[in-house]
Amino acid sequence: MDCHKYAYYVCIIPDRNKKAFYELFAGKDLFGFILIRRWGRIGTRGQPGKKQRFLEETGMLKEYERVHQERIKRGYLEVNQTFHEIMNQKADDSVSHP
Repeated sequence: MDCHKYAYYVCIIPDRNKKAFYELFAGKDLFGFILIRRWGRIGTRGQPGKKQRFLEETGMLKEYERVHQERIKRGYLEVNQTFHEIMNQKADDSVSHP
């Protein structure tokens, strides 16, 4: 699967006990263009997610941008690494630094 765009968002609001993530992937597979979304509470695997298929790349990218703006509007921040990558780095750091 070819990746066109990927984003990982987090939203942490301690007053509301909210610790959520949202993952957004836009790419191309054997059947055409696909937009995959996954979300859940930080520290869990999250929901199975949602897959949308598109006939054209422009439609997929337009929906990607719409979802991106919606996440930002709802208080999510885009981060460069997934939660699991960050946690693995912390685990590696604690092993290498006794």
